[in-house]
Amino acid sequence: MTTLEPTGGGAVAPATLSADELSARLAALCGGVQVGKEDPVLAGLLGPEVAQLARRARWSSLVLNPGSTSTKVSVYSGLTLAAKADVGPEAGAADDLDGRVEQVLGWMSRAGLDPMELTGIAARGGLMAPVTAGTFRVSSEMIEDLAQSPVFHPSNLAAPMATRLGERVGPDVLVTTTDPVMIDELDPVFRLTGSARLREDGTACHYLNHRAVAGLCARVLKRPLSDLHLITCHLGGGSSAVRHLQGRAAQVAPAFGGLPSANRSGALPLRQVIRQMDLRAYELEDLRADLMRSGGLVALAGTDDFEALFTLERSGSAAQADKVRLLTAFFASRVAGGILALSADAQAIDAIVLTGGLAHDERFCNLVAQRIHLPVPVARLPGALEQSALAAGLLAACADSSSLQDYAQAKQRAARRRMTAEAACDVTLFEQPRPLCAPVDAPTSLEAVIEAACTETPPVIALVGADNPEALLAIKEAIAHGGPQTPPMARFLLVGRWGPVTQLAWELDLAVDDEVVAVVDSHDPVATAVDLLSSGRVDTWMKGSVQTADLLKGYLRALKAVGALSRRLSHLALFDIPGRDRLIGVTDAAINPEPDEAGRIEILQNALNALHLLGFDRPKVAVLSATEKPSAAVGSSVDAKRIAELFADRTDLIIEGPLALDLAMSPEAAREKHYPGRIQGDADLLLVPEIDTGNAVYKAFTVTSAAEAAGVVLGGRQPLILTSRGDSARTKLASVALAVALTLRAKQTGGAL
Repeated sequence: MTTLEPTGGGAVAPATLSADELSARLAALCGGVQVGKEDPVLAGLLGPEVAQLARRARWSSLVLNPGSTSTKVSVYSGLTLAAKADVGPEAGAADDLDGRVEQVLGWMSRAGLDPMELTGIAARGGLMAPVTAGTFRVSSEMIEDLAQSPVFHPSNLAAPMATRLGERVGPDVLVTTTDPVMIDELDPVFRLTGSARLREDGTACHYLNHRAVAGLCARVLKRPLSDLHLITCHLGGGSSAVRHLQGRAAQVAPAFGGLPSANRSGALPLRQVIRQMDLRAYELEDLRADLMRSGGLVALAGTDDFEALFTLERSGSAAQADKVRLLTAFFASRVAGGILALSADAQAIDAIVLTGGLAHDERFCNLVAQRIHLPVPVARLPGALEQSALAAGLLAACADSSSLQDYAQAKQRAARRRMTAEAACDVTLFEQPRPLCAPVDAPTSLEAVIEAACTETPPVIALVGADNPEALLAIKEAIAHGGPQTPPMARFLLVGRWGPVTQLAWELDLAVDDEVVAVVDSHDPVATAVDLLSSGRVDTWMKGSVQTADLLKGYLRALKAVGALSRRLSHLALFDIPGRDRLIGVTDAAINPEPDEAGRIEILQNALNALHLLGFDRPKVAVLSATEKPSAAVGSSVDAKRIAELFADRTDLIIEGPLALDLAMSPEAAREKHYPGRIQGDADLLLVPEIDTGNAVYKAFTVTSAAEAAGVVLGGRQPLILTSRGDSARTKLASVALAVALTLRAKQTGGAL
């Protein structure tokens, strides 16, 4: 056998064997697993005392291990492997839960095995809730959790199959699962990911095989597993690796998103993923497929068969051989890198074991070992120990029922352990108040706009018609946003009748402290607001319960009084639509009913000023019409073409028109229609032809798409906060934030509002 010693030099870790010796002893045990003989792996996993008891009692065990198209089954009598097979469906037969149960019963009948003689049934664990390691009695709660698993995995069928078969045998049969796919024993340090929003928890992995290999190593090395520090790496259709410390799976390279394998990509480069998603060239479903179904070798070579790959290297063309060598080096490097990442610990590693189907290929394992420059033996154990491990868990439970865990209790213990670890992670070390006047760079969500609305000198906003619950709730959020160490987003004068306004503020727990929030008693809120703006006591207005027409008339009067009315007023709304990775603006949906071409140009310029202040260097503007081809029958399409041509030479935007809404917002539609323009469903701003279209688009976004919105009126000295009476408190908060953020950026940059 070719040595698997690493090339890094140095002494072998104390109390261990060389790679060849460890590989040979492990292989000798696994090679002894034969039908009609005692299973040496099973005996080694049980230990001498339990093994001797199992020999005498001759408990009869059925082991179920479902795969994608068939089920591995084994029957043990004590420690003796009585029979085994890979049972699949007959041609044309259903391959579902009931079908698989019948397949197993049919096989037992043909093999002369009586199900009624079974002492227990051991089922492979599936993607259930995270638990600690061990053997569990299969329960109804476990079956329910498997049925609700977010990812289908063949192992999810095992426990339901065992339950059905157990019902056929009788109430005394013991049904268990050992070391299921979701185990949560991670050290707290490996729960951290670098993001406060993301924490590691139970991670899908080949725990059954990993723990069995680790236990067998402990027997071979004649040391307690709790004293060993091991890394086991399972290589196959899915690959994973585990670092075993003090008998626990302390750190994991998971089966999904860990190491590359036959049909899974392993870890992907996040920067490239995000970039491709931004370009709409890579979708969430692509990511899911690469991580869980059709990445890895399938994506890179078109096959999930490593043996076929190595055969092609010998018999294919020179170009094919070169690619095979490239792919082989890639996989070996990534596997070695995953192992080395797990080895980054203060305690020395005692041994590394490569296992799984791909470990049958000695050459590939040598390529991996050559890349691990550690003074540690890298042993090879081809295949998997899952059947023996499942039987060991069942027989240990037969010998000592106290070793059998309750699934519901284990699930709760794991959850409490996670909560304890996360509580430590959530302790505040340093207060980090929101940075003041942070610039907004092309925000992709309204939350980013809200975060940018911060200043040491908050503007003063008059809420015109303050007897509006949603507006007062928005004000309450604006004051509280950022925490106690951060100035409020703005200060507010609540303009309206004192009695109803104060009563409503009290009911909503909005503190009227006359510093941040004060009430201005008025029976004519618009007239009072005009005086406040004209006298400079407020910076701008926010619409409350008054009519939009009355508000705008008063606002125009106030602007004229202070000489601030120099441009056309227009409305800009920004929408945060679920499932869309960017904000989309609409102008004008509220102020100008039927603007002519010159009016639409002014409206567009107002919106461009605002978007540039928000950090959009070259916003993509779609001039909407019913068609993307100008037609005299559709007047808006002709206007759109002229407007787009007028702005075409400018370098501070990308503009195309006429453009239909689907091409402006749907990359799929742009691809399907082979639209050649630069806007491929990723417009930043929709310039609508008139208010009817704008209002319809606005309501479609908010009513049918559950979009959050922010709306302001541009063209005055500062943005006017204009929302609909039916808008939510969140929309009104976002509108306040948009007005404040625009004002701050205009002051900082000297840009036009």
